[in-house]
Amino acid sequence: MEATLSLTDKSGVADVRRRAIHMAHALGLSEKRQADAALVVTEAATNILKYAGQGQVTLRNYQEGAAQGLEVIALDRGPGITNLTSARTDGFSTGGSLGAGLGTIERHSTLFDIYSVTGCGTALLARIANSCDAAAHPFEVGARSTPKLGQDICGDAFGIRHTGNGLWIALLDGLGHGPLAAEASNRAVGIFQQAGINDTPADVLRAVHQGIKTTRGAVMAVAMFNADKALMSFAGVGNIVGIVASGNDTQHLISTDGTVGYNMRTVRPSEVPLTRGSVFVATTDGLSTRWNLNRHPGLVDRHPSLIANVLHRDFARDTDDATIVVVKAS
Repeated sequence: MEATLSLTDKSGVADVRRRAIHMAHALGLSEKRQADAALVVTEAATNILKYAGQGQVTLRNYQEGAAQGLEVIALDRGPGITNLTSARTDGFSTGGSLGAGLGTIERHSTLFDIYSVTGCGTALLARIANSCDAAAHPFEVGARSTPKLGQDICGDAFGIRHTGNGLWIALLDGLGHGPLAAEASNRAVGIFQQAGINDTPADVLRAVHQGIKTTRGAVMAVAMFNADKALMSFAGVGNIVGIVASGNDTQHLISTDGTVGYNMRTVRPSEVPLTRGSVFVATTDGLSTRWNLNRHPGLVDRHPSLIANVLHRDFARDTDDATIVVVKAS
């Protein structure tokens, strides 16, 4: 369940509020949390129009371990916020308005995070759930996926599986665009979701290769995160870009040439040690290869949903399906 709404005038604020209430109700959130969702998106959308002139709000359901609810991502390319500390205080405003702003959004959210760079825009994350009591999962996840401009169906796909203290991620790019590409990538995700508990990423790729041979095929990467061993296992086929950033070190993940479902060669798996705060990023070729976490000061410290959406905002190409998945070891 996901919807992205563009904001260009005040009528868009009401549209976002109505959609947020509808989604919150569909997700089983209480009346109070539905009201919180309405307030959060109203403030976020109003701030976009007031300070940036235009932007967008994405609403989606999220699930992270036992926690689930509504996720709100508000993005703009405006002037940014000079003093985030002051801006997060209730009553603060630089626009001469009532000034409910960020402080109210944070107070009415189960989880809140924000990233802003002067002159480069602002990205805001708010999650609303019925309860804050769910135990934190050792891995946080964020993702963003969009179809080629002018198309409704995305040929990219991703899958997420939580397994106790572990996590599995799959990222796919079906060859071409549209329904046939989506058929390949979505069928692959279905096979990925059925993988055995003792399978490796290479095992999953081989199973998918056999299972999508009647489709046009896809490029694919699979990553398995093990909190007990502080280790990530990775295997990829084709031009999925993947990195792991830990502190000042960045390791580029190598995939095997070929196409899953067509001409997959012998898979070369790799393993990467993880530390607290390690960040895994994987993208399809719909994102320009110019993206670099180091060019966004402080972004690596933010929630993976913000990392994914900021990089997608700044580097996704309209001429292709574009998908990014981010995982952080917490």
